Amino acid sequence: MARRRARTDLRAAGAGLLVVVLLVLLVGDGRTAGKPSGPPNTLEVAWSYVTTGRALDARDVPPALSDDALAVPVGRSVRVLDPRSGQLLSIVNGFAEESPDLGLSGGVLFLVDTQNHFKDTLRAYDPATGRELWHRRAAPGPDGKGAGDFAIGGVLLAGWGPVVMDGDRALALDPRSGAVRWNVRLDTHCAKPHPYVDDLDPYQIAATSTRLLLLRHCTDETAELQAVDERDGRSVWRKRLGRGKYISVSAADGALGVRMDDDFRLLTESGEEILRQAGFGFPLGEEQGVVYAGVGQKLRAFRADTGKPAWKRARPLTSLAFMKDGLIVEDTSTDGSYSGDVRWSVGDAAGQGPGASTFVDLDGHRTASVPWPVAGTLLGASGELLVVRSEEAKGTRYTGLRPEHRAKDAARPIALGGTEPRHWPDACGLVDAELLSELAPDYLALPEKRSRTMHGVRLPHPSVCRFATESGDGSDVFSVTVRWAAPDVTAARTYAASAMPWGCAPSLGGCVTAEIEEPRSGAWLYTYRTGLESRPVAHATVVSGRYVLGVAAGEDEPAHRALVRRVALHLSERGGRRE
Repeated sequence: MARRRARTDLRAAGAGLLVVVLLVLLVGDGRTAGKPSGPPNTLEVAWSYVTTGRALDARDVPPALSDDALAVPVGRSVRVLDPRSGQLLSIVNGFAEESPDLGLSGGVLFLVDTQNHFKDTLRAYDPATGRELWHRRAAPGPDGKGAGDFAIGGVLLAGWGPVVMDGDRALALDPRSGAVRWNVRLDTHCAKPHPYVDDLDPYQIAATSTRLLLLRHCTDETAELQAVDERDGRSVWRKRLGRGKYISVSAADGALGVRMDDDFRLLTESGEEILRQAGFGFPLGEEQGVVYAGVGQKLRAFRADTGKPAWKRARPLTSLAFMKDGLIVEDTSTDGSYSGDVRWSVGDAAGQGPGASTFVDLDGHRTASVPWPVAGTLLGASGELLVVRSEEAKGTRYTGLRPEHRAKDAARPIALGGTEPRHWPDACGLVDAELLSELAPDYLALPEKRSRTMHGVRLPHPSVCRFATESGDGSDVFSVTVRWAAPDVTAARTYAASAMPWGCAPSLGGCVTAEIEEPRSGAWLYTYRTGLESRPVAHATVVSGRYVLGVAAGEDEPAHRALVRRVALHLSERGGRRE
């Protein structure tokens, strides 16, 4: 008995020692046992997929993303990917026009097809096979003539299934069969119709994970918001909102937002108002009894039961922020993240590294900007992965990024993607003295002192350097910029190719292109337009080893183009000898 007990104690002690050893190994490897504390601070590439065809021009329909699928429009077809792996699941073909409206709902792919300028048919497809499951025509107008149209507010693709507006009813459809699950009668008559809204469509609709929201608004009438249970169409609550000129509703899981003229109201899913404030706002969601929202330029959190603030954090005003699996993701306005056509922006590419996201956990702990491994536009999240879309010369790249925790290392800052500052080269030393003497005998290197800080990190050298002749009139000035120090050559080439101004710049009036030339692999010459007069400027992007460099000169004239070409090819040649 004593020996047995001794053996048992010895085994227990050995097991305890093993646990201690494992903990030490985990900590030594930069990880922690169990779930790491705080928000993620790094992004790793989980998968990458390249489609043919343009997909970033403003006239094109964006892809649809859910936890089940990523649907990418390519011409008159849609490619459906598994968002967990980036593998192609199916291809849906045969549309009457390029890039039909599309979305995902209830695990089903939906497309609104167009015939004779009317978006008249809702089609449902199995994402796994591409097989059409069913289709439904839009209801015709009040006179019963002509084709119906799903164009304005006609279809809502909630997570739990589609809702279509059909005359004086809202119909909830089964996503797999198209059968009507339930319907809600609507009061579509307005005594004084809005001048810009169909008098038979005074409704706006939105949805949470459990509710359909119906906002009725007629001119000079009290607006009313109704919540309907998604399971059976039963009315859960109604709320009179008052009168206003412009009213809209938005929703996230567990939270609602109402904009009435210049006021923002935040409501819980049960209809309780917990905030009313002048200015801009939008709901992000609810988690563990706390409602989260963007209010003005603040990220705010409120207790759902009392409405009292849980915490608030300052944040930059961004075009996109969303909540996913207990994590708030912000799309930061980092140069290079061309959500707003920053590819065409003013400047010599100083600081235009990859895009970045900021993460906030439920307790309000916020990371610094975490750079993406590619340039592009953040589409959203699928499960734990972020998905970024990037344009390239012959197609469009979709990249799944996995948020992860990395042990803090002062020598490898998160803001620089883990690259040590000492590995960022001196921009003034990138051009050989021999080349400068060939260009002109008296060139001077003029470092920009402010460029020694990149994304808040102090660099040992300037990342931007201007070169000018001592006796010149300014027409021979050019600049060299270190845009990014990537982990390796492949990453540098991927970023540089995706950061180029391919496609159109609609903000410049119509489809303005950059006239890109690639005289050598990894060296692109182009012009971009800047200023109120859309003045073209000679420019180049160069991959030199694992560095992405920018070269810029003056206006797009033959002498400046020749200067940029000479310097760009010189930097490209040096890249092969750099590492």
